[in-house]
Amino acid sequence: MSSFLYTVNSFFILDNKGERVIAKYYSNDFENVTKQKAFEQKVFDKTSKVHFGGEITLLDNYIIVYKAFSNIVIYMIGDSDQNEVALLYVLNSFIDTLQNLFENQINKRTILDGINYTLLTLDEIIDGGIVLESDTSVIVDRVGIKLPDNDEDELGKVISSAKEQFINFLK
Repeated sequence: MSSFLYTVNSFFILDNKGERVIAKYYSNDFENVTKQKAFEQKVFDKTSKVHFGGEITLLDNYIIVYKAFSNIVIYMIGDSDQNEVALLYVLNSFIDTLQNLFENQINKRTILDGINYTLLTLDEIIDGGIVLESDTSVIVDRVGIKLPDNDEDELGKVISSAKEQFINFLK
């Protein structure tokens, strides 16, 4: 892989107890769910001292950038040779997009209620671990589906698209 491409190994959101809300792994470093959850717990244990705000830290040759909210923490993990400022920028793009979509309300409930927007946002930013887009306004335009008034065909297309995205995420 070329050195000018920014990559992400994994992305996950944990609640304030360290339980997984959403997780997406782009590398084979953690080949099963048990190893993934063990790594998530290790990351949570190291970062749980920060109650609000964001940080950058190292753990097991991974750069971890994260931001804590009222009852969740959003993490982005990269290899130790990645640029931590670039990873933080990508994380902030994800958060800014969600704040636009969820009217500045980022918490466990809004993440789960808007799971389709959350996953679409992540997919617009990262594809197969490669960072594709980080411009918040572009991402909001792509993800923020505006429904025309009284147009049931468009609503059906939106619901179908969201279902497909969710099914693809579960695979």
